[in-house]
Amino acid sequence: MTIVRTATPLRSLIVLASLLVPFLAGCGGNVDLEQSNTFRYNESEDLNSLDPARISARASWWAGGQVHAGLVGLDPALKPMPLLAKSWSTSSDGRVWTFTLRGDARFADDPCFPGGKGRKIVAGDVQYSFERICNPATASTGFWVFHGKVVGADEFFKDPAKTGHVAGFRAVNDSTFELTLTEPSPLALSLLAMPYCYVVPHEGVQKYGSDFFRHPVGAGAFKVAEWINGQRLVLVRNGNYFERDAQGKQLPYLDSVVVSFIRDKKTEFAEFESGRLDMAGSIDATMLDKVFTRKGDSVTLTPEFASCTMYRSPSMSVNYYGFQLDPSASGAAGSPFVTNAMLRRALNYAIDREALVHYVMRDQAIPASAGPVPPGVPGYAGVKGYDFDRDLALRLLDSAGYPNGKGLPVVVLQVSEVERVVAVAQAVQEQLKTIGITVKINQVSPAQHRQMVAEGKLPFWSANWMADYPDAENFIALFYSRYKAPSGSNTTRFADARVDSLYLAALAPGLGAEQRAAIYGQAEAIILREAPWLLLFHTTVTRVTRPGVKGYSVDPLDRLTLATVRKS
Repeated sequence: MTIVRTATPLRSLIVLASLLVPFLAGCGGNVDLEQSNTFRYNESEDLNSLDPARISARASWWAGGQVHAGLVGLDPALKPMPLLAKSWSTSSDGRVWTFTLRGDARFADDPCFPGGKGRKIVAGDVQYSFERICNPATASTGFWVFHGKVVGADEFFKDPAKTGHVAGFRAVNDSTFELTLTEPSPLALSLLAMPYCYVVPHEGVQKYGSDFFRHPVGAGAFKVAEWINGQRLVLVRNGNYFERDAQGKQLPYLDSVVVSFIRDKKTEFAEFESGRLDMAGSIDATMLDKVFTRKGDSVTLTPEFASCTMYRSPSMSVNYYGFQLDPSASGAAGSPFVTNAMLRRALNYAIDREALVHYVMRDQAIPASAGPVPPGVPGYAGVKGYDFDRDLALRLLDSAGYPNGKGLPVVVLQVSEVERVVAVAQAVQEQLKTIGITVKINQVSPAQHRQMVAEGKLPFWSANWMADYPDAENFIALFYSRYKAPSGSNTTRFADARVDSLYLAALAPGLGAEQRAAIYGQAEAIILREAPWLLLFHTTVTRVTRPGVKGYSVDPLDRLTLATVRKS
């Protein structure tokens, strides 16, 4: 019998889909189950880092989430919950947050500590970890979490030697940490639940230096035992882990986690069928009908895979192509898109998103027909986006100075060499050709692609954004000028004073959910007109695990939580 566990739906119109994490392989036939207490899964992309300062991609987020822990986490309903902090309180004006740390949390055993024994976590570790994110020498991609939000963070970033510490981070004593915000924020706890805010020991950073990203020391359920780049990551149980189940048993249940790095989907599927993977990261499109069957909006496993368990949840994500808008960026050199919003809008109207979803994604996605905020995300306004209108695209192309595409140089679109990403790019290439635009597709490794995007080296590139926390602000922040890459997540380096003002207005204290959504909707309308992105579609999360895997779950943030997983 197939067991289907579905997370609380965020919107009934969302259908089964995923681009970077498409449908997963199942378990059919007579297969011997793995007997060891090890959970095995595959990543099609290499890890970029296990240092919280640079955990910016899903592969690293998944693995890093097993190794590290922060003050605050998110429960299954995506509400803030205590982790290293057992409780917190706020001042009457909402600016000062006081966290009381639990007394039983320790870092994992590691040679960086005297005698190799992990020590107790204290408030000074929180201050150190947060200031490390704000230190320009760390080159963290997460400074935006504190930028403009925490008292003294910006001053420290400009000159750490002069200020010494961030004024808004204070270890009152070993068990009390105080955070002072520049303004009250409804997002404070959600931001602290992000990977950038994981707590690390200064001993580990000092001992491993530039290698800390591959030899992390944390307080999560597991610790790194082996990492052979591009081949295998082995995590083993952290005997110092603080969480226990309802019966008082120490977590995690698993002894180890093994991550492989197989890029070919067919090979990964074969590994899963043979029992060498407990969960697969993707499945070749030609195998979908073998694994899943659809009746209307209902998706179930085929009889061949009925002994497996399927998990489904809408996701908070958007897939798009970015345009470099910063004239000073190297990727802007010679690009016709930098100052020509009319041209960028023409491309948006030329895309048949329904066709992309149906023919390329095999009805496993929904078109991004509104703004960048996905349906179902708190703060979603449902503003009208781009319909497919080839005639309008041609008129805009003419107004942009390129009638029927004449005079427009060949457009270079860079994508990561992931099969479905490439397939979507090829479909977009054909659609733009119908209005006279010639597109050349350049494929590079995912890691190289991410780095080039962050450094502003590309004029036009593929991207996807999965929310770090459940709020529309997480998407509007991608267009906030103070969060420009490389120090922030605004990779197009879009800057508009109106959007900046609306972004800040939505964070004002005392606003209700509908008021904040209305403000975000105004910002999205401006963003759509300026068109820093070519919008494509939104995805959902689907996972299938082998028989014997218990305690697994999915959620709209596409997190991987293995502390409560067990194998029987």
